[in-house]
Amino acid sequence: MNILKDALNISRELNLPSPILALGPTTPFSLNLPPAARVLWATFTDNNNTTTNQRFTVIQPNHLTDISLNLEKLSKTRNGRIPLIIGDFLDNVLSVSTAPAGLYSFLCRLFTRIRTNEQTAFLLATDEMHDTKKTAILRRFADLVIEYNSVEDMAGHRIQARVLDHLQNQYGYWDDAGTPKLTIDRYTIHRQQTFRIGRQYDPPAQAPIKVHV
Repeated sequence: MNILKDALNISRELNLPSPILALGPTTPFSLNLPPAARVLWATFTDNNNTTTNQRFTVIQPNHLTDISLNLEKLSKTRNGRIPLIIGDFLDNVLSVSTAPAGLYSFLCRLFTRIRTNEQTAFLLATDEMHDTKKTAILRRFADLVIEYNSVEDMAGHRIQARVLDHLQNQYGYWDDAGTPKLTIDRYTIHRQQTFRIGRQYDPPAQAPIKVHV
């Protein structure tokens, strides 16, 4: 949840105060929601498959078509699309998905739509919760993966991170979280870039879709 809160704070700093929030284990009530935020909550309820109130839309996580359609609906504005999607709804989706072909089809449509709409998605998933085949499918679609790992040693409890940049074919090693490093042909570099939201038009670079797994 702290990562989601950090992502919301960053969106405010980038003058994007109203992203789409696609939530799963994290409830809308546990976050300080931006006033104009559009929220999809993929969770099970006692009501119908889809429930909508003034603040968020609730959809069962095994209803992939409904999730896909409602994310598309929420992203639309009068002038185009909301450029940023933040959330952890994939944890609930991966947990209840039983058909690999259906999951692959859903993720294919999801990420194709994000790229087509020139959006950026910052999505979280907990690796230990899911079958490795499911997380492998998710990694297949991500442009950039940032992995976090909890380590306990003589120095105490530490959080490590590494970056897997599929666009640039740069793959990092575990390092203390804060400045994950990338390795290129046995050399190490610090990734330095100006983060901009939305797919970029200036070739050949493309802004990555960010997924935490």
